[in-house]
Amino acid sequence: YLSDYWGPILQMSHNFVVYALLPRDPNAPAALIMPASGVYHLEHQPTWMPNVVAYVTRIDPRNMAARDFNGATEDDGDIAIAPAPIEPAVAPMPYPTRPGAAMAARDETLLSRYERYRGKLEPTALYALKRALKDAGLEHGNLGFDDPRVLGWLQAAGTKHVTGMDALNVFKEIRMVKTEAEIALLKTAGRITETALNAVIDAITPGLPLADISTIFAAKAASLGGRAEWIIANIRGLATGVVEPNELIKLDSVASYKEYRGDVGRTVICGQPTPEMIARNKAVQRALEIAYENIRPGKTFAEVSELTLKAVHAEGFPGFVIAGPHSVGLEHTDHPTSVGPELPSRHKLVFEENMVFTLDMPYHEFGWGTMHVEDMMIVRKDGCEPISSMDTSLRVKPI
Repeated sequence: YLSDYWGPILQMSHNFVVYALLPRDPNAPAALIMPASGVYHLEHQPTWMPNVVAYVTRIDPRNMAARDFNGATEDDGDIAIAPAPIEPAVAPMPYPTRPGAAMAARDETLLSRYERYRGKLEPTALYALKRALKDAGLEHGNLGFDDPRVLGWLQAAGTKHVTGMDALNVFKEIRMVKTEAEIALLKTAGRITETALNAVIDAITPGLPLADISTIFAAKAASLGGRAEWIIANIRGLATGVVEPNELIKLDSVASYKEYRGDVGRTVICGQPTPEMIARNKAVQRALEIAYENIRPGKTFAEVSELTLKAVHAEGFPGFVIAGPHSVGLEHTDHPTSVGPELPSRHKLVFEENMVFTLDMPYHEFGWGTMHVEDMMIVRKDGCEPISSMDTSLRVKPI
């Protein structure tokens, strides 16, 4: 989020291998910390940050220095074992060069990219972050961390004057307000998600295994340049078995585009809906219209949830119980959430201008069935701007 960089190493679920540092002082260099083996990614996924600090992940055994077990060599000896410094001869990647071979343009580009970091490598991601703090003059700084464990690791590595705070929800609060560039990405993600969901609806027929729905959704999302994150497809609350005639099917889908999430939900039935099913769906539709008409910057999530539930009840659906707004962005739930000892009421969530959100409307009733609708919306100064189609009608597929 801070750096604009996203590489495969993050998608491998390797945590604490990439860091981003954003000093408050604009004259201090912002830094991206990443493995030297991946700096070629910056060709196609660049960062605006001027200070890219790389660390070595692969070393030619012939260039490995003996480890220094003298703790006194590392600052004030705060840790027992200090990593040996990386020698200038160590290359960012230990790949060989064919003697006398003519270099292709791609060879030259990659060699040039790697050569920028020769002699500047750190031994680990944490030590690279430590150097970035020094470069920014923040060795005595007070920092916010989206994972507070990093503060303790830095202090253990000798940066003992750094102080900090848990800023997980600070980052999430900041991310609630989207830039226009982010909104453009979210519009694409929303279109991909809804198109893939419509492909699922087109394919639904009695006897279709519910397990096949995720495959249909994923294939369509991929064909559009996105990636399926998940699709919840169930009948009467269960996602096993096959599509059954005259049963409501809940569909709640999330796909992504360049890591930004789309989130759209619909209700489908193969066969003939009962008058009650039609009436209940219309009640939810009308309640959503009322909610969107009333959402403005400054309204709280709680106020909108209460308003929506009252509207559903007034429209003739008194048993409806959940109306859940949530911000959408790099995460499905892109707003502060309770962690640790915090209770859910800890964060008073407010709709912000240029926030992208959905209003989840799931319902399940034992002995009756399940339904769900959800659309992506942008909060603007004077109202809501839809990203998805807002076609929350009950999708009826005749048999």
